[in-house]
Amino acid sequence: MRCLPSHLTLRSSRSAACARLSVAALLAGVSVAETASARPFEDYLKPTPTVAPLSSASWGVAGVLPRDLSNGIESAKGAGVHPDYYYWDGQIIKAQDGKYHLFMSTFSGDTNFGTAWQTSDAFHAISQTNVLGPYVRQDYIYSDNGSHKGHNVSAVELPDGSYAVVVSEIVPFTIYKSSSLDGPWTGCKPTSGIGASNISLIPRHDGKFEIVERNGTIAISDTLCGNYVKQMPTCAYTQNNTDAQGNPVVGSIYPKRTSIPGVSNPTYIWQEDPHIWRSGGVYHVIYSGSGDRVGWHVYSTDGLNWKDNGYAWSPRDYQKIFCYEGTTTCSQWYKMERPGVVLEDGHPTHITWAVSDVDKDNQVLPGTPHGTKIVVVPFDGVSFDNDFGSGGTGGAGAGGAGTGGAGTGGRAAGGAGNGGRGAGGAGTGGTGASGAGTGAASGTGGTGGNGGTAGAVAGSGGLTSTGGAAVGGSTSGQAATGGRSNSAGATATGGAVSNGAGGRFAAGGQLAVAGTQASHGSKPDTGSDAEGCGCRVAEGPAPSKSLAVLTLLGLLGRRRSRRRSKR
Repeated sequence: MRCLPSHLTLRSSRSAACARLSVAALLAGVSVAETASARPFEDYLKPTPTVAPLSSASWGVAGVLPRDLSNGIESAKGAGVHPDYYYWDGQIIKAQDGKYHLFMSTFSGDTNFGTAWQTSDAFHAISQTNVLGPYVRQDYIYSDNGSHKGHNVSAVELPDGSYAVVVSEIVPFTIYKSSSLDGPWTGCKPTSGIGASNISLIPRHDGKFEIVERNGTIAISDTLCGNYVKQMPTCAYTQNNTDAQGNPVVGSIYPKRTSIPGVSNPTYIWQEDPHIWRSGGVYHVIYSGSGDRVGWHVYSTDGLNWKDNGYAWSPRDYQKIFCYEGTTTCSQWYKMERPGVVLEDGHPTHITWAVSDVDKDNQVLPGTPHGTKIVVVPFDGVSFDNDFGSGGTGGAGAGGAGTGGAGTGGRAAGGAGNGGRGAGGAGTGGTGASGAGTGAASGTGGTGGNGGTAGAVAGSGGLTSTGGAAVGGSTSGQAATGGRSNSAGATATGGAVSNGAGGRFAAGGQLAVAGTQASHGSKPDTGSDAEGCGCRVAEGPAPSKSLAVLTLLGLLGRRRSRRRSKR
């Protein structure tokens, strides 16, 4: 975080105001705290272990050879040989018996991909023990009056232990449900107040169901097959995005972009392929900017109020995405679309993409050495959820109620216990267990845990607007924050900052923050205090809050000393 003075030289009072403002923002903004350590989505991807020795016995340009032909699924018929089938979409779910089930769309390789995708069928494949593959194609997922047609195939596990498969292109939006990943599947055709292409489905934390469609509009239903009612989300960025034809899309959760890293002449067209999931108490949507061959990431504590984490991936960054563990070999795919997330034990563990070695719409043609496949890439979902997550199973929505939830030992270093924190959120004052732990985010002053002796956020006094007390405190490290608030960016009345056993600041004082704070990765918002000092959240990783607070406290202390000496 940095202050942006309106003049090169500021009066001491104005500088002090800037410092006070920065302290208040550091202590008060749950949104800043939530994203201070968050990184671009791409940074959580990991090198891919090989399932089989790397081979060139398949189609593809030199940049994607050799590769692991057993990763994901593809039709490999020999070096330079066009595939028998194109594979697209791709969603993996682990069954109770340990097998991995892949749901996808498939169509003949004796066609032009750019037009023949409209003839695709919904298929099912299984990997016996390894999420990476190899996946062996089984059969059609469903039969709808003898038809198996469907595109934009996705799947999700439901709270009752059953499963749903969604198709929403070339056929009406349909949800198929089964008690087994092997089927049989029974379909229903819900009504919806939003578009019916590229639909992704998620069971909500409140027992309802939410969908997001191609253009980023969302809708909620009380039942799986009921009427999905369009919502008007709030977003921490400019809304009214445009679709591929340039028409405005009112209520889209997609930000309106003005630049794209690594793309000199962006078109901003075909923002599509959203995939929604919930982990760490937070909703996430990743989606493709297909026209510019990039991906994006937005997130929300309640599925209705969204923040932007910005640029997420691009095949231009293939050396960060598609490299094999223990080798120097990386696959230079040209297209990455239809992202999906594999969830295990509540965390994302892998990301799937449908990829092509050349422009799929114009160059993947019969008789050419080009094709498509589904790839599986490892993902550090534990770190991702620690950085973005609400901290527990009782995660609260932004400004909304949560069930709190008791801490379960906290995170060992640098993080909070599972008390459930959300932007301005509730949680009914769950108590962190001994060790490191933050007692749930509370609008009225939840009590922190019993503290920890070093390191982690220990014994925070509840993220509160009325001055919750830290219990047990902490003897070292970043600790004992008493009364931290996300309301109007102000420190709590009576809140005290303590670093270990000493150093008290603004006891009984109140610091007001004017202006809003931008989430990591988004275009910073700016605001100013009453004396004209504009502050913003800088893009990129933020410094540790304990260091920043101590630095700013030192600055204020020096300024007070100078004023006393002058008097």
